[in-house]
Amino acid sequence: MSRSKRIYKLIKVLLFGPKSHELLVFCFFLAVSFGFWLLQALNETLDREVQVELQLENVPPEVEIVDSLPRVVSVVLRDRGFVLARHSFSTIFHPNKVKIDFTRFDTGKNDAEVSISLADMQRTLSRDFAASTKVQSFRPDPLTFSYNRGNPRTLPVKLTGNVKASQMHYIQHISIQPDSVLVFAPASILDTMQAVYSEAFLLDELSQTGNHQIELRKQKLVKCKPEQISLKVVVGFYSEKKLTVPVIGLNFPADKKLRTFPAQVIVKFDVESGRYNQITPEDFVLATTYEELLQNEEGSKLQVTLKTIPEGVSNIRISPEKVDYLIEQVSENQ
Repeated sequence: MSRSKRIYKLIKVLLFGPKSHELLVFCFFLAVSFGFWLLQALNETLDREVQVELQLENVPPEVEIVDSLPRVVSVVLRDRGFVLARHSFSTIFHPNKVKIDFTRFDTGKNDAEVSISLADMQRTLSRDFAASTKVQSFRPDPLTFSYNRGNPRTLPVKLTGNVKASQMHYIQHISIQPDSVLVFAPASILDTMQAVYSEAFLLDELSQTGNHQIELRKQKLVKCKPEQISLKVVVGFYSEKKLTVPVIGLNFPADKKLRTFPAQVIVKFDVESGRYNQITPEDFVLATTYEELLQNEEGSKLQVTLKTIPEGVSNIRISPEKVDYLIEQVSENQ
């Protein structure tokens, strides 16, 4: 016999078997008991936490909200179970949205921080809840917002972060857009501000040019417009280049001259892509001084060293690293 047939047979026995009458009577009284319990429970005074969306309205155009109200608050309501159940059912189709009238809390000052008390919240919610419903508490508490209607200032943006390229790349250029923002704050704070700083950030192992969105640092009672900037990082790459550079002598007496074998060496290096065509042999000085030669302990071999290195060049290799040399006596006619 299949499983479905066994279940069907069991249900048939329970409903129409010799003990089915007792089962039906038990279920009837169980349902009646549950109904009485539910009526009694719904008639009692209960506390229930609900989520309420807040919206600040009637804000004059010359007023800038610096620290806004939270989008959602948790409110503990107290009322009879019937009322709370009816309200819960209605929120299925109409979520809890409460409008806060700015004009009720406007102090008339150029800048102010406003706190909404429990009594204020009770009066505000009375339009959207039953008259018997009481607000017991809400979170976050205190509920605050701040505004500014004074003169904002334009301040430059300063970066507080690190930008690094990958091994075979380099940072060619960094720019921010915008490089200054409009700042709203109380006059006592605004007068002390010289710049606006970004949040700390790290851009590592960059290998291509790109734009990165960076948030500005948050500060109480201070609002920036816009609240984030675009950081453009132009990334270049290194290319290998090879040049032939002569070895020269410096500070030699008038009657002496340096000769090296070979007279020129190969200099290999990595150069930034933007400076590849700008680097010439004249940018390198491969030289030794007369004094250094007198102190040379290797005899006929001279260690080739660079006296000057052009900007944008790295990973320099010289071949050969040592050359033979001699100090030639020069006659007065020569």
